[in-house]
Amino acid sequence: MTHRLLRSVQGQGAAGSIAEWPLLLPDSGVACCALLLIAGALGGCRTESSQPIVEIAPGIAFRRDQKAGIQLLDVDLLEKQVHPMVVAEGVQNREGNYVGDARTVREWAERYHAIGGINGGFFGDTYDQVGRRKQIVQVAVVDGVVVAPGSAETAAGTRARYVRSAIGFLPDGTPDIVWGSGNKKAGPRYRTSPDGAEPSRPWQVESAVACGPRLFAAGARRITEHEEQFNSPQQVARAFVAYDLENGAPRHLVIGRASAMDFRQLADYIADYFPLVHHTTPHEAMCLDGGPSAQIVYRDRTSGDLIDAEPSGVMVPTAILLVPNGATPKP
Repeated sequence: MTHRLLRSVQGQGAAGSIAEWPLLLPDSGVACCALLLIAGALGGCRTESSQPIVEIAPGIAFRRDQKAGIQLLDVDLLEKQVHPMVVAEGVQNREGNYVGDARTVREWAERYHAIGGINGGFFGDTYDQVGRRKQIVQVAVVDGVVVAPGSAETAAGTRARYVRSAIGFLPDGTPDIVWGSGNKKAGPRYRTSPDGAEPSRPWQVESAVACGPRLFAAGARRITEHEEQFNSPQQVARAFVAYDLENGAPRHLVIGRASAMDFRQLADYIADYFPLVHHTTPHEAMCLDGGPSAQIVYRDRTSGDLIDAEPSGVMVPTAILLVPNGATPKP
C-alpha cells in the first residue's frame, strides 16, 4: 500500500493519491503512521489549514484534498445521523421527456434542511427561459415511485443493448449501486451487469438516480465506460459516490467531486482512499453527472451555513442529499 501511494504521488501530480492526508479518523493510527512516513519522504506534511477536515456531525466529515483536487463527504452509516436520499420534484411528462424542477445543490440542500449534498444524474433539455425546468435523463425514483423512467438503450451502430449504473437508497438509507432501470408500472428494476439483455429484477429502493459509468462492482475495479457507451476520456470535473462493506453491509458512504480526473484516475483515488482512511476496500463506486454540474455542499456545524465547496451555479433536476432524520422539505 505504501509503495503504491508513493508511486502515485510521484507520478500523477495533480491527479495523484491521498498519501499526504493527515490523521483522518480516531481509529486510523496505522494510516497516520503510513502518512507520516510518506510525508517525510516527500519533504513535509500538510497542515490542517491547507488540508481541512471539517466534522459536520458525528461520523460525518467534509474533506478537501487540494493537491488532487478532491472535495468529499464521508459518512459513517452506523452513526445513523442522516438519511441519504435522492430528491426530485415537480416531474411531468412532456411528450415523452420527463421534466422536473431544477435547483443548485445548495438550493436543494437548503430546501430539505440537509447537512450535505451532491448533484445527481444527467439532464437534457431546458424547458423554461431561466433553467428552472430540466429533463431528467434515465431513471429517477422518489418515495419508492419511478418519477422518470429509464430503460435499456441500443448502442450506436449495433443491436447491443445496455443499461446505465444507478445509485439507490433503501428505506433505512442504506446505499445500493446497481445497473438500474424502471417505469411507473413495473417500479424500480435492477440488473447485475450493464447488459440490457439480462432480465431485470425488482429493486426495493426508496429513492434512486441513474448516471455512470461504474468504477467498482462487487468489490472489484470495473470501469464500464465502454459498456455504458460513454465517450469522455479527458480530465474533467467528475462527481462520484462510493461505499465499502463491513460484516456484509455498507459502512462508509463517500460522495465527492474531483476537479479534473479521468475515470481511471478517479478509480485509483477511490482504491487508495478506503484502505488508507477506513482500512477497507471499495465495494461499489460510480460516477454522477460531471463537468459544470459537479457540485458538493456541506453545512458548517458552528454557523449552520451551507458551504458550496466549488460553486458552479448550475441548476440540476436531481440531487443526493444527507438529510437529518425527521427533517422535512420546506413548503
